[in-house]
Amino acid sequence: MKRRNLPLYLGLAILLLFVLIALVPSLFTSYSRKDMFPPWQGMSSEHFLGTNNLGYDIYTELIYGTGDTLFIGVTSSILSLVLGLAIGTLSSSESFVGSIFTSLTNMFVYLPKLVTLIVLSTFLGSSSFTLIALISAFGWVGTSRVVKGKIVHLSSAPFIENCTLLGYGKLHTVLHHYVRNLQDVIVSRFLAGATSCIMMESTLSFLGFGDLYHPTWGTMVNYAWKRGAMLRHAYNYLLAPGFAIMALSLSFYFLSLFFEKKQEEINL
Repeated sequence: MKRRNLPLYLGLAILLLFVLIALVPSLFTSYSRKDMFPPWQGMSSEHFLGTNNLGYDIYTELIYGTGDTLFIGVTSSILSLVLGLAIGTLSSSESFVGSIFTSLTNMFVYLPKLVTLIVLSTFLGSSSFTLIALISAFGWVGTSRVVKGKIVHLSSAPFIENCTLLGYGKLHTVLHHYVRNLQDVIVSRFLAGATSCIMMESTLSFLGFGDLYHPTWGTMVNYAWKRGAMLRHAYNYLLAPGFAIMALSLSFYFLSLFFEKKQEEINL
């Protein structure tokens, strides 16, 4: 039983650590984001990951970047999930409205997401809220298709047919019956979406479209690359945020792995 729950324990432990860092960063570093030291210092007991070209402590930047990375990733995933649920439900309808939303979903499937996001980010700016809006606007497609398939499958179930015969409205059936049977989809798509949104935000920030006033881990990698970390052999400046992104993505992956196995056991 313990071995079966190992992905859950690992995922929760890593995720809760990052949440604690995001909520109380001062517990993990004695410096503030504005404290400056001699530039390009190596790793030491005073500066765990050294300092960058401006003299900021890299470890402190990493700690304070946790909250911004988590905020954008989780918020984008929640908004993508809400959009996916709404559009998936609407597209499952055998009506003119359903066909419109089905066509919309098919159109977004074939759009080159990264290229489109880069173009839109160039025109709309690079604030955290712009990134959240853009990632959410293009992150709902997978959820929508899964939700539509699930609802179409459920629509032939006896209890849904009974609701129709008893005269319950469509809204009542969706809220009280469809949504309850979509809990596994909601959990799995949120966890998968969080990983996808974090990776997309990191990619855009690395390419220079991140919020400069609230730098995330992706922005840190961008700064390290532009400021000559490779030439200075300051590989810790490049690798530390990369490992942090990987660890946070793994936490959501472990949790999704556990819930998928749980759902398989329930279905059996």
